[in-house]
Amino acid sequence: LDEAHANTFGAPEPTEVKVTATKGKCILVSGHDLVDLEALLKQTEGKGINVYTHGEMLPAHSYPGLKKYPHLVGNYGTAWQNQKFEFAGFPGPIIVTTNCILEPRRMYRDRIYSINEVGVSGVKHLQNRDFTEVIEKAQSCKGFPKTIEPAGYHTVGFNHRAVLPMAGDVIDAVQKGIISRIFLIGGCDGSQFDRNYFTELAEELPDDT
Repeated sequence: LDEAHANTFGAPEPTEVKVTATKGKCILVSGHDLVDLEALLKQTEGKGINVYTHGEMLPAHSYPGLKKYPHLVGNYGTAWQNQKFEFAGFPGPIIVTTNCILEPRRMYRDRIYSINEVGVSGVKHLQNRDFTEVIEKAQSCKGFPKTIEPAGYHTVGFNHRAVLPMAGDVIDAVQKGIISRIFLIGGCDGSQFDRNYFTELAEELPDDT
């Protein structure tokens, strides 16, 4: 999958991703399917609609073939397990491309869409990557009323292709005591309120890790 994505969209590279709102009409894309995201970006070109990623779609911003679209403006929200609260506050339609979907709340059920293998009773299912209905829904929704300033950013894209060439610098930093430990966190928290192990681990690590 890594090789297929890199061959299709270019090798991921460290990229700053805006995590605050940009004024305008908007669509949110959650899940993992980068091909779905690319199809949406192509279909929304020139329509004055900003596209945001959510959850596992965040790394999409690091691929040259996707971040070249200027209307891919940022990432909204956090992880999949918080979607019932975050989707409710998003002022546009939402597309869930893969399996991480929870039973939608009534307040956004009329503007959430599934695609591919995802399916939930009462949620409209898109066919053949045709996002016409989603685009029309975005145009009828309020969108974000203003751009948040100062903007916030996260950095993504630390793919092995970007990290391995820096191995010498990392080893040097370890030998000098600048880095004391290296952690690879490969899991995700759960939907229950007390299943926050990985977040808590990352927050509690010393600054020199």
